[in-house]
Amino acid sequence: MHHASIRTANIHRAIAFYQLLGFTLEERFTTGYTLACWLTGLNGRIELIQIPQPKPAPDAFSDQHYVGYYHLSFDLTENVSNLPEWLEKLTNNFQQAHQEDATTDDRRSCL
Repeated sequence: MHHASIRTANIHRAIAFYQLLGFTLEERFTTGYTLACWLTGLNGRIELIQIPQPKPAPDAFSDQHYVGYYHLSFDLTENVSNLPEWLEKLTNNFQQAHQEDATTDDRRSCL
């Protein structure tokens, strides 16, 4: 597989999310009407495309008749020698990012 393409409502938050997973931003570009980028990591490549005026996504977990994109799965075998250690580091990175988001939100509400 060459890549997976993911549509997002907020490309900057999506980039930050995948960077926490270990992806690297390779290239930013536009698709004519919106922002997009290439990310590489975990032996894979992701294209993110920001969708202007996004609509709510269907509930893929509750709707038994949903068809289409369901999830991405990465083989970590070649990238991670100690899975519990990697997961702990990942959890810490996400907690730190969440705290930073909360601090930024607090600052914005004071303005």
